[in-house]
Amino acid sequence: MTDLISNYVAVSSICTVALIILVQATWHNVLFVDKMKKQFGFAALITMMVIVAELVSVVFENMSSVGRVPTLIANTIGFSLSPFIAIALSKAFSIREKNIRSLLTIPVWINFFLVIGSPWTGFVFNINANTSYLRGPLFGVFVAAYLCSYVILIIDSVKAMNYYQCHTKNTFIMLLVFIIVGTTVQLIFPHVHVSWLCVTLSLILFYSYFCVLTETQDTLTGLLNRNVYDQYTKNLHHNISGIVIVFDLDGFKQINDKYGHHWGDICLQMIGSFIKDCFCELGFCYRIGGDEFCVISKNADEQLVEEVLRLFHHKIDDIKKSKNLQHELPMVSTGYASFHGSTKEFYRAVINADTLMYSYKNNRKQNQNNKIDSC
Repeated sequence: MTDLISNYVAVSSICTVALIILVQATWHNVLFVDKMKKQFGFAALITMMVIVAELVSVVFENMSSVGRVPTLIANTIGFSLSPFIAIALSKAFSIREKNIRSLLTIPVWINFFLVIGSPWTGFVFNINANTSYLRGPLFGVFVAAYLCSYVILIIDSVKAMNYYQCHTKNTFIMLLVFIIVGTTVQLIFPHVHVSWLCVTLSLILFYSYFCVLTETQDTLTGLLNRNVYDQYTKNLHHNISGIVIVFDLDGFKQINDKYGHHWGDICLQMIGSFIKDCFCELGFCYRIGGDEFCVISKNADEQLVEEVLRLFHHKIDDIKKSKNLQHELPMVSTGYASFHGSTKEFYRAVINADTLMYSYKNNRKQNQNNKIDSC
């Protein structure tokens, strides 16, 4: 028993130190927004509290009546707070709030209040006179709360993968499986104390993964950046086919000169948002230059691409006609070309798409000049 406690103290200490380092790293991470910093820190803080609580429970377990009170307190902290770790982690990178999150948190809060009362009622857990731990008749509420918290984590993870246009979804899936399986082991085998080691490792892995994801983003538009574009296109496989679509803002320099760079940034954000809304189901969306954008469609159906392009231009026309714009929004010229095979074929398609785009741009400019002359 002494060796078991010593080992658990060592593992708990290592986990706590690792979490403290994680909090420090998160706080000073310039890539993370404040919400991500707070929620990662909150998840780490809860984990540290639960680790300490479980350590107290292990130390005082079976120590007769003298250890009953600290064991009760420790189990109350552990059972009430542990479902909130997954929720805090999911909120660190959640994109949109939805009603389903509120519904799924109901069992978590029910569990919280039942656990708070368990030292007197024994609903979720009980510590007998010999300081032995027993599961209560409503222990299933804790299991339901635990499962709901991880359902929230999975839902928000899927949304985050789509939002960040994640190129490495398999890695993210393996990470989710690791944290879920690792924490489930102790639910099935209560005396196998590995959950918080797995949670600590998972928090560190999630942090590392989101460091990578945030580095793939263009900070202004939220699209994938030029570095990701270059790396992806350099490693195209010979059996890959699709369509590359290029975008260029007409007269963007004049917009900046006339209305200022702040309005220019707003224009880029709006165009980037339209591109992502329209084309994210087709493939990856990139900002590859100042006012240059690109979509690499995994769908080689040109008719479908043309339909989405029409939708994209309609969105721009609609907002230009609205009275909600502070200043002028530039038009966007587009072109596309199909490719099949290697990186060399892809770059040839980019040249063809650029040619079509500049033809589109020149034709529209010519039409505008003709209208002016006719007036």
